[in-house]
Amino acid sequence: MKTKLTAKVLAGALAICLLLLTTGCERGGAPAPDASEASAAPAASAPASAPTETKEEELVYVPGYEVYPPSMAPGLTNYPTERSDGVWFIRMAEADGELRYPLMHGGKDAESPVTVLDFGPDCAPMAGMCFLEEGRLWLGMWQGDPETQLWAFALREVSPETGEVLREIPFPEENGSLFGLFDLPGGSLGVCSADGGKMRLFRLEANESFTELPFPQEEEKPSQVTFLGAAGSGLPEGECMAYDREGLFAFTPETGERRELMNWAEQGIFSGTLTPLGLRDGAVRLLDYDYGEYVTLTPTPRSRVKPRQELTMACLTADPETAKAVRDFNRRSGEWYVTVRDYSGGQPFTRDVQDRAVTAMNLDIVSGNMPDLLSVREGLPFKSWAEKGLLRDLGPWLEEEGVQLLPQLRRAGTVGGKLLLLCASFTLRTALGRRDAIGDRTGWTPAEANALVSSLPDCAGVFPGIMTRETYLDLLDPYLEGYLDWDSGTAFFDSPGFRDVLAFAASLPSAESGEIPTEAEYLQNLALADAAEAEVLLGRALVDAVTVTSVRDWQLWDLSYSGKLVCPGLPASDGVGSLIEMRSPMAVSAVSTHPEGACAFLRSLLEVKTQTAYTDRFPSLKSAFENHLAEAMREPGPEEGYHITYVFPQQGLHVWMEDFLVHRWDGPEGERIPRSIVQWYDANSSPVREEKLYAMDEEQRDRLLALLDSAERSTVCDQVITGIVREEAGAYFAGQRGAEEASRRVQKRVELYLSEQG
Repeated sequence: MKTKLTAKVLAGALAICLLLLTTGCERGGAPAPDASEASAAPAASAPASAPTETKEEELVYVPGYEVYPPSMAPGLTNYPTERSDGVWFIRMAEADGELRYPLMHGGKDAESPVTVLDFGPDCAPMAGMCFLEEGRLWLGMWQGDPETQLWAFALREVSPETGEVLREIPFPEENGSLFGLFDLPGGSLGVCSADGGKMRLFRLEANESFTELPFPQEEEKPSQVTFLGAAGSGLPEGECMAYDREGLFAFTPETGERRELMNWAEQGIFSGTLTPLGLRDGAVRLLDYDYGEYVTLTPTPRSRVKPRQELTMACLTADPETAKAVRDFNRRSGEWYVTVRDYSGGQPFTRDVQDRAVTAMNLDIVSGNMPDLLSVREGLPFKSWAEKGLLRDLGPWLEEEGVQLLPQLRRAGTVGGKLLLLCASFTLRTALGRRDAIGDRTGWTPAEANALVSSLPDCAGVFPGIMTRETYLDLLDPYLEGYLDWDSGTAFFDSPGFRDVLAFAASLPSAESGEIPTEAEYLQNLALADAAEAEVLLGRALVDAVTVTSVRDWQLWDLSYSGKLVCPGLPASDGVGSLIEMRSPMAVSAVSTHPEGACAFLRSLLEVKTQTAYTDRFPSLKSAFENHLAEAMREPGPEEGYHITYVFPQQGLHVWMEDFLVHRWDGPEGERIPRSIVQWYDANSSPVREEKLYAMDEEQRDRLLALLDSAERSTVCDQVITGIVREEAGAYFAGQRGAEEASRRVQKRVELYLSEQG
């Protein structure tokens, strides 16, 4: 397969290599250590010996984990192959301004490596490495021709002892792009390629031709396959080992037939961050770059494996945060494992997909198909389930555990006097403004907001110009809970306050919702993200809607506003302007047959180790939050140095990025030492401002605590109610009815819905 050889392509080899680290088809044909070398997963008893010792009893794979050293970090060891004589790998290096990819050989854990073969700048072994029997080493190569500026793929057989290239075989262009190497049963070389998004499998024949083999994949759910090989797999003769997104499997190369060996999700393993090291006596040795651990999968008689019980979790979509929490729990728990019931079907989570997922999940739950755990996102009829008594009160359990949540977070998860929602961390949805423009407030009504507009020099409005009617309604969804009393089943949408909200929304510019922006519009939005804050700072708008994610994030926003920051939130008729956004909140079914298992999962979210890991969000434990505040208020010493923090606009938000370098403070003696030097950039990556960020003082702390206290509700809302409001508001905006009639229609429809939930 040929492609243009340009400087950009060559320089991009590093990025491609890192991608192949986690998705490639490489195979390490090396011995894996005995299970005693790795800490056994709590889900199983101590691993047994090789599969040949127990032929009649079914074998299962038991994972063991141990931390790998820095020498095995990604980028240092590419295509690592662990053998009895150490670790073989490719390392990227730069010499004379050119990228080079030497073949390295090191001791255990790739210690003290030496160069075996240094390839020239126009040749990169970045398409796989495989040892066959008798020490034969094969490399998959990208080769460039400086004259024709073309890349081609080839296989090279190399002597591990001398580094001599024994032979080279071109890989035909019609076979696709060379993607990975492994050993087939009988000792021949297997070659995987990618061809137009489809993976293909070949065998290298003795006459140096390639025979295509059936690909072992289910057509209805194709995914990336990583081939491990045959030698040392412990599988029956003629079978080979591989894994994909779902788990480990065996397959017969001649027929493509496969049989499943192990499910990743049950053990808390994510295939996307794995790279193989080798096989020996049936044990599989892997690197997990997500956890920084070696993973050793040892075949063990089922009778010696402690069984775990299954917990089910229902969610609208398996967002990364929920998936990570499930993975962590499944990896550590010796009693339970969680399987996720994803109602989005893995589709991109658009509003249409969300609507269908909410309907399907609600039908299941009200019909009795209750999971043990529920991941509660915005849009779910959570309070309706609470009214029906479908959710467990977690307050008594927390008291038994001796766990103290932040009181504000406990309030956000309480319905009808019962604590029904727990989460590991949270953020704050609000709107930021200048104290000298809107006063020292933590909430306001639409009438108050409109009255303040007259104080603006240009009378531009409450929000920056990028705020539209549709955006405001989206932000308003969780505020609609302020017009409901679930305990009494009453609503207040026919109030003057709600009519003020409709009138306020109507005063904003309209935009066609659901339209996909062009590239030019997308780039314009990036620039407007920076302009939105500028409008507030220059007095042409009162507030900008944002999410405050952590103590440090709040400090950076306060610095951006020169210490004049106030957070009134969105204008709402009850004056509650800021909301607590619980990150991946969880509820427990009141009819779960495994309540102790469900609570074990919640306990994993509230462990001290988990809580202290949250530096980019507010932790939910009172002690962890107080520790974050104390650290923010601690004055740094001169020996600590400082970091540079970059602030730039991205997709309508501001992104804070801290560099990894520690800069030594060399200011005058006695001068206050900053924690960071903060540099702001515009959408064109041009610097526009620089400030010093110091330790938080008591006045700043008190203002942050006041903001937290003002957030009296969570962002959880009911899709049916938000849909009613959106529909009737649309008719009002179109001039089909007045504000009073629209509010009465909302009131009547919501009252009917509430009566149906009782």
